[in-house]
Amino acid sequence: MTSASGTLFDRLVLAARIVLGVFYLLSGLNWFFGFIPMLPHVGMPADLRIKHMLVVEMINTGWFFQAAKIMEIAFGVSLLANRAVPLLLAATLPVAFITFMLDALILDDIARWLGGTQDTPALLAAVADMIVGGLCVLLPHLWLMLCYRDYYRPAFAWRASPQWGGQPAEPGLLPEHPLARPAGFRPGRALILFGGFAVLLQIYNLYLFVSMIRLG
Repeated sequence: MTSASGTLFDRLVLAARIVLGVFYLLSGLNWFFGFIPMLPHVGMPADLRIKHMLVVEMINTGWFFQAAKIMEIAFGVSLLANRAVPLLLAATLPVAFITFMLDALILDDIARWLGGTQDTPALLAAVADMIVGGLCVLLPHLWLMLCYRDYYRPAFAWRASPQWGGQPAEPGLLPEHPLARPAGFRPGRALILFGGFAVLLQIYNLYLFVSMIRLG
């Protein structure tokens, strides 16, 4: 990679880790401390409106939603400290995907708009919710996984043999430094543009998220 593109790539990876890490850390901690009162938290009033029934059911299990929030905290710390990032990216991908899907299912809104029972501002609000509520989180998550792709290549071995008892892995499959920067990757212009777009979306999402914080 050229020096300029390499430097820009490294800065984008750092920016993505920071903004996504801060978002996940705040999202997880809010469940326990409730500094964003309009979002679900331990001390929320019984009449707090929760938009998605799936979230209600997860909370009602007594552990499912809490486990997801603990994972978010661990992931946020991982991203900010640059430790075990590839592992936590893979482990929390279902959380990011479910977050996106909860806001991405707008077919009913489109059908109501086409049928004349929903006005255009309401449809645009649903689209904005899809972008801000889910896509802003999922895109940088997927982009970071793409940047760390060399760490996942061994998992896609078509015919794998067990590696146990100190046996060396197949040469060339594993990066030498599992906690270092993305290895063996040559970013093209499309990847850098995708990363820049994903980071900008998440910065905007984080701004909206932080603006909802109420202390005291």
